[in-house]
Amino acid sequence: MQQAGLEAFKHRKAETSGIYSFENQPKTLPKNYEKKFRSNKKAWQFFAEQAPSYRRVMFFYILSAKQEATRLKRLEKVIAASGKRKRVM
Repeated sequence: MQQAGLEAFKHRKAETSGIYSFENQPKTLPKNYEKKFRSNKKAWQFFAEQAPSYRRVMFFYILSAKQEATRLKRLEKVIAASGKRKRVM
């Protein structure tokens, strides 16, 4: 890093760090969603075998919806695809 970058980093503010969505992606599903997902053993097994990066993207895809109905619809879509041993793209 250049000197100017080091100076800028030194003067950063804690309240403006870690505020962007890519810095705060959910790492797990809420308990009720995970329970619903785990109830389909075949789908959960396939999903659990996927790379952590894919799982994080799917968690963000599901949980980024504003409405509960949309979150549940996305969860069902991921469960259905995983049950067929396919990824959601």
